[in-house]
Amino acid sequence: MTCLPRRQLLISALPAAGWAPGVARAASAALGVAQPLRVRYPRPMREIDPSSWYPLQLLKLALEACGVSCELEPTRQVMVQSRALLDLQNGQDGLDIAWSMTSIERERHLLPIRFPIYKGLYGWRLMLLKRGLEPHLLREVRSLADLRRYSLVQGHDWPDTTILRANGLQVVTGSSFDAMFNMLRLERGQAFPRALLEIDWELESHADSLAIDPHLCLHYPTAMYFFVGRGNERLAGLVERGLNRLLAKGSFERIFMQYHGAILARHVLSRRRVLELHNPLLPPETPLARKELWMQP
Repeated sequence: MTCLPRRQLLISALPAAGWAPGVARAASAALGVAQPLRVRYPRPMREIDPSSWYPLQLLKLALEACGVSCELEPTRQVMVQSRALLDLQNGQDGLDIAWSMTSIERERHLLPIRFPIYKGLYGWRLMLLKRGLEPHLLREVRSLADLRRYSLVQGHDWPDTTILRANGLQVVTGSSFDAMFNMLRLERGQAFPRALLEIDWELESHADSLAIDPHLCLHYPTAMYFFVGRGNERLAGLVERGLNRLLAKGSFERIFMQYHGAILARHVLSRRRVLELHNPLLPPETPLARKELWMQP
């Protein structure tokens, strides 16, 4: 029988003994083995395979690009976005990171990692209309002045409502998501601007009564960032450095297209009239000058 060194015997025995992860980590630490960095993210409302969730895939690759092995763990409880950002701000529930649209207010309370992980795609908006109106309703709209003749549906507390109104557009608001779709059906609003990344799966439940306008696209600069709590500069620095390394190697573009290439191919933005909007909520530190970070239609 071959004799193994005591250290190798102990490591080999860990899985077979069925040790809890915390005990295994403690044993590894005692042996001088580097521990994975544990990063806790908000548990979503529906179960999502972390290996197929774009932000988590990107986060893991970014940390690995810095030579950091990590364990990504959801919080015990489901967290809506507002709760997650508040917990990050207050340092509660062991939450380490979340991702959200940036704003001047959010950057005042949290530490942003100023790398737009969706390349600004949430600022590209297509229009949902009542079915039957899509061939002609917005066909002649050429400017914001033209669009101001129409009422646009939005949520009453959405930042998009502020952005649209700041550009002089008419907005009618609903208090729930279902109510907003009903407003279109009942013609209480004429168009519902929706993010390019959201509109297809939202339409699936309403294809009998709603349709996508083929003529128009709204665009305003916005960014979805990873955020950490102030004081967690180490994690912020690792993630930012890793994302920029992925960008330099071309890996970021590959994973971005892997997840979003089909949507971009289905809705070719260069074939639409694009109306540019000002975003008064956008922080001045947003890296708009780094063209490689943003989607170009």
